[in-house]
Amino acid sequence: MPLFFILSFFLISIPTQAQNIQKMTDAEQLGMMAGLAAACGSTKKLEDFELISARLLANSSPTEENEKQKIWKYMSAKWNAMQRQQKEVPVPCAEVLEHFNQLPLFQSIVYSDGSVKLPDDTWSRPLRPLK
Repeated sequence: MPLFFILSFFLISIPTQAQNIQKMTDAEQLGMMAGLAAACGSTKKLEDFELISARLLANSSPTEENEKQKIWKYMSAKWNAMQRQQKEVPVPCAEVLEHFNQLPLFQSIVYSDGSVKLPDDTWSRPLRPLK
């Protein structure tokens, strides 16, 4: 399942980003979500989100270099969204946290081998062995 569909109901509520969502990579979408949630004070749910996100990004990366690039995009998007939310508050934090806490992504299950079972019963499996 493309992450766009998992995150779209949340991202669409961010007016200035709505037209750019489909142009964003999965890493950027996930990072933006994490940044908004962090700026609004999410803690435990954010930790879970970042665990799932890290596995999804790693599982979709054929090489370590590719994974590093995705993580860089994730972190950059997270930082930018967090800074913007703290300075401009384009979306009220109550709304951010309400949508964030209800993301279907939280229904994912992360397994010790690095596999992730997504809410639609599809799987994200590592392309490389875990270290």
